Amino acid sequence: MRNEIEDRFPKLVNFVMTLLVVCGTYGVALAEERRTGGPTPSTEGAEVHFIDLKDGATVPTKVTIRFGLREMGVAPAGSERANSGHHHLLIDTELPPLDQPIPNDFNHLHFGAGQTEADITLKPGTHTLQLLLGDKDHIPHNPPVMSPRIRIVVMEERTVPKEAASPESTRRRTQAQNTRKRYRSSRRVRSY
Repeated sequence: MRNEIEDRFPKLVNFVMTLLVVCGTYGVALAEERRTGGPTPSTEGAEVHFIDLKDGATVPTKVTIRFGLREMGVAPAGSERANSGHHHLLIDTELPPLDQPIPNDFNHLHFGAGQTEADITLKPGTHTLQLLLGDKDHIPHNPPVMSPRIRIVVMEERTVPKEAASPESTRRRTQAQNTRKRYRSSRRVRSY
């Protein structure tokens, strides 16, 4: 009996090691396949990111989200410009297939006119956001240009803590309010 166990043990070890190698290779192949995008090449070092929005941020139900892009340009959908694309905002969803057009629904918002910001309304609670750049046909580039997925907490406006706003966004909001006030006051002076 003991000899049978000693004879089978090396076979079992070989089987387990072969299984691990095969599974590991398959996992790497899936990961590489997932990183491949469509036919349009992206620029080396291209990066898309959220401006003034960090992982774990607390925001009101209606929030302006600004999109940043490095090493590539923004162009409307259908535009044949090299090294460019347009933004897609993924809300509470996984990445779509990266070699096919990005779906167009509530979870996959398209900004095909070349927009670099959007006002969106979300229900209170925790949500995930991710940016994905698409080419003229809404297909991710190769390699894909995408931001890390971030998690935000959406609260009713009256419950959002004041410290949730970044100093930079507060400064911009104050500048925008002052500009509107000057514009309104200059308009009133000219109206007789």
